Amino acid sequence: MSNAEIISNYTKELKAIELQNEIKKNKSLYLSGLSGNLNIIIPLSASQNDSESHCFILNEKEKALKYYSNLCNYLQKEKVYFFPYSFIAPYDSELVNNANVVMRTEVIQALINKKTEKKYIVTYPEALFEMFPDEKKQKKISATLKTRENINLDELVKTLNKKGFASVDFVSEPGQYSVRGNIIDVFSFSYRKPIRVELDGNTIEKLRLFNVESQLTEETIKSVKIINKQHIDDANDKYIPLFGLLNEGWNIWNEGTGLSANIIGKKFEKASEIFKRTQAKTKSNLNLEPNKIFLNKKTFNDYINKYKNIQFDGIREKNKGQIEYHYNSSPQPNFNKNLSFLVEDLKSHLDKNYLINISFQSEEQSERLASYFESVGFVCGYRKIISKMSQGFVDHERKEVFYTDHEIFNRYFRHAHLPKVQKKQKNPIKDRSELKTGDYVVHIDHGVGRFVGLEKMESSGVEHEVLRLVYKNNDIVYINVNSLHKIAKYSGSGNTPTLNSLNNQEWVKKKRKIKSKMVNMANDLIKLYLKRREIKGFCFQKDSYLQIELESSFIYQDTPDQIKTTKDVKKDMESSFPMDRLVCGDVGFGKTEIAVRAAFKAVCSNKQVLILVPTTILAFQHYKTFKKRLEKFPVSIDYLSRFRKTKEKNKIIKDASEGNVDILIGTHSVLSKKIKLKNLGLLIVDEEQKFGVALKEKIKSQKLNLDCLTLTATPIPRTLHFSLIGVRDISIIRTAPTNRQPVHTEVLTFNENEIRDIINNEMSRFGQVFFVHNRVENIYEIANIIQKLVPNAKVAVAHGQLKGDLLEKTILNFVDGKFDVLVSTNIIESGLDIPNANTIIINQAHMFGLSDLHQMRGRVGRSNRKAFCRLLVPKLTNLNLDAKKRLLALEEFSNLGDGLNIALKDLDIRGAGNLLGGEQSGFINDLGFETYNKILDEALSEVEIPKEENRIQEIVPGNCLVDTHERAFIPKAYISNSNERLKMYGLIEEKSKKNLFKELKIMFEDRFGEIPNELKTLFEVMKIKNLASKVGVDKIVTKKDKTSFIYFDNEKNKNQKQNSILQLLKKLNENGEKTDIKEKNHQLSIVSNSLISVKKTLLFLKKTENKTQ
Repeated sequence: MSNAEIISNYTKELKAIELQNEIKKNKSLYLSGLSGNLNIIIPLSASQNDSESHCFILNEKEKALKYYSNLCNYLQKEKVYFFPYSFIAPYDSELVNNANVVMRTEVIQALINKKTEKKYIVTYPEALFEMFPDEKKQKKISATLKTRENINLDELVKTLNKKGFASVDFVSEPGQYSVRGNIIDVFSFSYRKPIRVELDGNTIEKLRLFNVESQLTEETIKSVKIINKQHIDDANDKYIPLFGLLNEGWNIWNEGTGLSANIIGKKFEKASEIFKRTQAKTKSNLNLEPNKIFLNKKTFNDYINKYKNIQFDGIREKNKGQIEYHYNSSPQPNFNKNLSFLVEDLKSHLDKNYLINISFQSEEQSERLASYFESVGFVCGYRKIISKMSQGFVDHERKEVFYTDHEIFNRYFRHAHLPKVQKKQKNPIKDRSELKTGDYVVHIDHGVGRFVGLEKMESSGVEHEVLRLVYKNNDIVYINVNSLHKIAKYSGSGNTPTLNSLNNQEWVKKKRKIKSKMVNMANDLIKLYLKRREIKGFCFQKDSYLQIELESSFIYQDTPDQIKTTKDVKKDMESSFPMDRLVCGDVGFGKTEIAVRAAFKAVCSNKQVLILVPTTILAFQHYKTFKKRLEKFPVSIDYLSRFRKTKEKNKIIKDASEGNVDILIGTHSVLSKKIKLKNLGLLIVDEEQKFGVALKEKIKSQKLNLDCLTLTATPIPRTLHFSLIGVRDISIIRTAPTNRQPVHTEVLTFNENEIRDIINNEMSRFGQVFFVHNRVENIYEIANIIQKLVPNAKVAVAHGQLKGDLLEKTILNFVDGKFDVLVSTNIIESGLDIPNANTIIINQAHMFGLSDLHQMRGRVGRSNRKAFCRLLVPKLTNLNLDAKKRLLALEEFSNLGDGLNIALKDLDIRGAGNLLGGEQSGFINDLGFETYNKILDEALSEVEIPKEENRIQEIVPGNCLVDTHERAFIPKAYISNSNERLKMYGLIEEKSKKNLFKELKIMFEDRFGEIPNELKTLFEVMKIKNLASKVGVDKIVTKKDKTSFIYFDNEKNKNQKQNSILQLLKKLNENGEKTDIKEKNHQLSIVSNSLISVKKTLLFLKKTENKTQ
C-alpha cells in the first residue's frame, strides 16, 4: 500500500465527503481528535475533490518544515510550496537568508503567474509578518525568457546588470550570472537551481536548470522568469503580505489563529523598537516605517477573517459560529523497543477485527520485523507500507491501525522532503590535485619545476597549447596538453621545494635510489598482504534473531553508507581469512554502532572482543554506550583504566582469562602480558590515529589470525595510504545522520570581549561550552579569567592530572548540565558525546595537529542545533606555514563528512613516509605525493609476485605519448578562463583513462556548447593514447605523409614489448599497409605511409583491438 492509496481510501469515506460539505457551509471549523498523521490525511482527503487552494499556518518554523515534508510525501503530483521568513532580524539587510528569499520568490511568482493552479502552501507567523512589493512591482522587476524567442546577447547582459546580478566565471549562488560563448548561466531568485540559456545566434535554443556542484543539466524547461533579490528600500512602492495575493476562495488550515496573531504582534513590537532605536542612533530618518513593510496583529486578524478557517491542531479557540467536527482516533503507543509488547498490542487489535498496517522507512527494517515475528511464531497478516509516514495512529472509526517502524523501535525519523536551495559544495579531494599558475609541479622525467601558465606554440606550422614549466637557471620545459600524465602537482611538507636542474643527472639519480628502496619495501608489503591471505581465520556465525533485534533497536535510521559498511564487516567476519578493515567516518557519523554490531556478532559466536581506546575518558564513555545498547542481551561487558581500583582490576583480569568477560574495553594497558583473554576473536581499535604503529602491530603479530576492525574520523597518512592502494579494506561513512548541521568554524585572535560574547550567546540558548587550553600549569588562571568575564556561568576544570574519581565526577556533572563551561586540556577530544554542548573554543589552536583539531571540533554539533568552533591563535602572520595551512584547511573543510578530506589534506601537508615503518616522513618531500605514488606503482610492477598467489591486480600498461600535426586543444574562444581550461585538460586526462568519452562529450556540450573541431581531435588523440598504451606502444607521431609507432628500448617488460612489435607488424600487413622499420638512438620505429591522419590512425587501432579481442 502506498501513501497515495491511503489518501484515496480516506477520500472515498462518507466522513470525508461530510467534512467537505461542512467546509463549504461554515466559515470556521474545529477538527478534534486527530492523532498522528491523521492531521495530514484528513485535510488532504477533504481537499482532493475541490478546486480550491489551501494554506497551512503552523505556529513554529520546525513544525512547518515537518508538515511541508509530510505533505510532499503524501502529494505526489500537486504542487506544494514552502513560504519562509527571509530576515534573521528586522531592518538588518546583511542578515538575510538567500535560500529563504529564493523560496519566498518561488511562492510569490506561482501566485502571480499560475492563478488557476491548485496549490498547497505551508508557512508560519514570522513568514507572514514580512511583506513584499505588490504584483505591479513584481512584474516590473522580473524578465521572462522563452525557447525560440529572439533576444540579443548584449541586451540580455545589460538587463542582468541593471537588475543587480553580479558577473562571475561560474555561478554558485543566487544573484550571479556568467557568459561563455553562446551560453549564459543565471542564478535567479525565482528558482532553487540556476538556469542555463543556450543561444543559436539571436534565438534561445534551450533553457535548462542545472546542478551547482556538477554544473550539469538536470531538467529542461520552456520558459523562465529571472528575478534578482528584492531590496525593500523604496518608500514609493506598495508592500503587501502573502494574503494580498490569496483570493477569498482559499482555505486556511491553522493551529489557532489567536496564537499566530500574538506571535505576529510581538514581532511587530520588536521591529518598532529596532526602528526607533536606529532612528535615534543614526539621527537619520529611515524611509520605511514598520507598518509599511511588516504585518501587524490587527491587519492579520482582518485578513484571516475573510477566509474559511479550519483549526486542525492546538487548543480550541472559542470563535463565534465555530463548528466542532470530531474524529475518534488515538496515537501509536510507545513500545519502547519491546517487541513482545507490540505482539500483545497487535493481537488485541486483531481480536477486535482491526486491519493492521505497518509503515517502514526501508526494506531492511521490514525484513527484521518479519524475522522477529517468525522467530516467536506470531502470524500477523499486516499490510506493509514502504513510505515516510512520520507518526502512527489507530483510527477507531475505520477499525484500522497504522503503525510506523521508527516509533516501534524508538528511532529518529528522517524527513525526506525538507525544502532546499542548491549551494555550491567544495570538493576538496579534487581541489588538492588541481593545478594553478605559480604551483610547483613534478615532471616524472625532469623533476621539480614551477608551472607559469598555458601558452600557444607553433610546431611545423601547426598550433598547439602547452604548459610552460620553469626549472633551475630559468630553463624552460614545454608540456603538450595531451601529456598531462607526465606531471603532478607537488604536495610535500610546508617547505618550498628546490627546483631541479635540467643540466645534470641529479633527478635521475634521486629517482633511481628511491625506486630501489621502494622495490624492497613493495616486496615486504606484498609478503605481508599474502601472509594475511594465507592464514586461515575464524568464520563467525551468520546473523541470529538476536543480531536482528539489536540492529532494529538502533534509534537512528541507518544511512546507506552504514548499511553497506555493516554488510562489509559481517562478510569479512564470516569469511575464512582474518578481517583487516578500516572504517573511516566523520565524528558522530555512527562508527561506534558498527563496532557494537561487530562485537555482538563475535560474542554470539562465543568469542571475546577487545576494544582498544586512547583515553580513560573514552574507555568509560564506550563502556556506558556498549552497556546501554546491549542491556537486554546476555553479554558481559567491563573496562580497564586508571579509574578502576586495583582489586577491581585484578577481578576483571581474572574473569577475562576465564572467559567470563565477553567484551573488554581499555586503553593501551590492556595489551600488557598480564592480560590474557581465553578466546579472543575480534580486536576493535577506536580513534586509530592516536596509537603508534608498533602498538597496533604488536597485537596483530601475537595472533595473526585475529580479526581487526579499525575506526577513525581522520586516519593517519600511513593507514590511509595502505587502504588507498588496496593493502587494507576501507569503508567510508560519508552520509550525515538525521538533521545534523555542519559546525561553523572560524579562526580568531584571543580577545576577552569576543570570548565573553561567544559564551553568553551559547548560554542564552541554554547550551554549554567547551574551552580547550592544553597547558595544565595555567589552566586554572584561564578558568578564573572566564569566570570574571561571565560571572553568571558555572565553570569547571578537567585535565589528565586530576584524580580518576574527581575527573570522572567532573565530566559526568558537565554531561548532566550542572556546569555551563568546561575548561579542559585535549582529553575531551576522544569520544565525549554531549548533545547540549554546541560551542567549542580552542585556545592556541596552532599548537594542535589537523586531526586533533577536527576531533575536538567533533565534540560539538552532535544534535540538530547549529554549533560553533572558534580557533584562537596569535596573529596569522606570526605562524609557520604548516600551522597556517592546518588552520585554513579546518576552516575551509567544515562540511559534514569532511573528516576524510582533512586526512587527505594531512597526507599532503605531512606525507605518507615509509608505508611499512613507523615513521611518518620519508621520500615524499623530495618527490611530492602524486609522483611518489607513480614511482611506487612502477616499483610494484617490478616486484616478483608468486604466480600461485597472484592476487594483486596486474599493473596497467604505461602511458603512450602522442605527437600530432593536427590542432588538438581547447580553443580560447570556447573556454576563455585559462584556469578553467587547465582544469578541463585535467578532467579529460582523468576521464579518458577510464574511457568515459561519452560522459566528457555530454559534459562539454552541456556546459560550454557545441564541441569545436580542435577539441574533437583532442578526444581522438586521447583515444589513440589509450589504445596504443594497451598494446605497449611508447610513442605515436602522426604527420601529413606518415605515422610512426615508436618503442623505447628498456629492460622493463622486454618480452611483452617484442610480442607487441610482432603483433603490430602482423596487423599492419593484414590491413595492407606499407611499412618501414627503423632503429636509431635506442628506439625502434615502425612507419606507415598510408595512416596520414589522427582519424585513420584511430580507426586502425580500433580494428586492431577488435581483432585481438
